[in-house]
Amino acid sequence: MGKVAVGAAVVCAAAVCAAAALVVRHRMKCSGRWARAMAILREFEDKCGTPIGKLRQVADAMTVEMHAGLASEGGSKLKMLISYVDNLPTGYSNLSHPPFILFFK
Repeated sequence: MGKVAVGAAVVCAAAVCAAAALVVRHRMKCSGRWARAMAILREFEDKCGTPIGKLRQVADAMTVEMHAGLASEGGSKLKMLISYVDNLPTGYSNLSHPPFILFFK
């Protein structure tokens, strides 16, 4: 009985999410925001002279190369440096007293 209830709850939740997505999409289309967003996307595509699919491929390839460069030395054409900061600046480096003590002196 418990598995059936969980399954029914999951199906109901998925249906509610799908309905919400459809409502949001419908509202965006009706409000003109969808058309405006698509116009901006088409303008960007025209100005770049490159299809959006190709731009996404370039971004994905850069992400893969960055991860490969961080994973191992010589693992990528894109050189990446692994960096680690153990102490962040506190503002006390040039002061003999913390600023709040100087303020009340």
